[in-house]
Amino acid sequence: MLNIVFDARVHLNYYSGISRYIICLLEAYANQFPQDKITVLLNPTIQPDNNIYKTLQVFSNIEFKTIDAGHMGPKNYTKMGEIVKNLAPDVYHYPHLDAPIFTGKIPVVATIHDSNSNNKIKKFDDRFGLKSVYFKQAIKSTLKRSNHVVFVSDSIKTSILNDFKVTDNPDKFSTIHNGFEPNFGQISADEIQRQLADVDHSAPYILFVGQIREHKNIYRSIEAFKKFNQTHPAYKLIIVGHNYLNLNLIEENIRHFDSVSNKKLKALYSQCKAFLFPSLFEGFGFPILEAFSFGKPVITSNYGATKEISNDLAILVDPLSVDAIAKGIEKALLDESRSAERKAMVEKYSWEKNAAELRQVYLKAANR
Repeated sequence: MLNIVFDARVHLNYYSGISRYIICLLEAYANQFPQDKITVLLNPTIQPDNNIYKTLQVFSNIEFKTIDAGHMGPKNYTKMGEIVKNLAPDVYHYPHLDAPIFTGKIPVVATIHDSNSNNKIKKFDDRFGLKSVYFKQAIKSTLKRSNHVVFVSDSIKTSILNDFKVTDNPDKFSTIHNGFEPNFGQISADEIQRQLADVDHSAPYILFVGQIREHKNIYRSIEAFKKFNQTHPAYKLIIVGHNYLNLNLIEENIRHFDSVSNKKLKALYSQCKAFLFPSLFEGFGFPILEAFSFGKPVITSNYGATKEISNDLAILVDPLSVDAIAKGIEKALLDESRSAERKAMVEKYSWEKNAAELRQVYLKAANR
């Protein structure tokens, strides 16, 4: 039996990739290892109807504890160490890159999803560069102080260890790929009709899913679609994601949804002709698996995690080239023959497998 403190303060009231990691992993873990007690730390903004409660409150081995300390910044370093020591777990898991310090002898396991410290590829508004500096120092501390660091892809592990000039050590650093929900690619024809009642079914469309931020390569994606559209005028581009850049997305043959329900997202995947995801930087790339679960061809970047996760089943393009992306879209329309392979490949990404591998990390950290 293990007494685990899992720090979920980074989970907020909107659903992100890290939120997906936290909720799906904890659900799989609690199911497989009911003998382990898990205290889940939450930030005070979490509402009672939040998905983390809906999913995890059914487990008797999980309890929630609200912690009034920001998951970033000074309080995460000055306050959390004492809180963790007082909880006295066998192991403390922080699922982000800025793990608290001063935790005493409590073994710390951290999960790093990406670096957030690349000055060339902006994931957020960082005009003065302060956030990049913060994340860079935070990663350096986490790599040094944690008992074990889990990376969600080999590419992000290699990238970060190289950037910080840290020698790989399998006793301290490991890759555990994220899982994926086994029923994501399932939706009935009736549900599709209901969810897409406001979408023009007469026009074929390319789908883009992701936050409207620079690192998602939204500018080149739109330009590439327009270039493709010149010779394929019947096609539309549907974009799903919050418009952080406040772009004008009301254009001919382009439709934007700021946010959609999970059912509507599935319906959009199910009817698209291809999925466009030429991201400049990803730690993993859940949308690739989402599209693959429906057997859809994917156009994505020819390096990093997107190449790794797509496992030779995507159309790989240079994300810095509008022409290459446009040609990738054309090629995708002819790439229907590998639909079954894509669906089968998704099955190898399992939250149960992730949880089982993580428990071995916990046991080693606790015994060490």
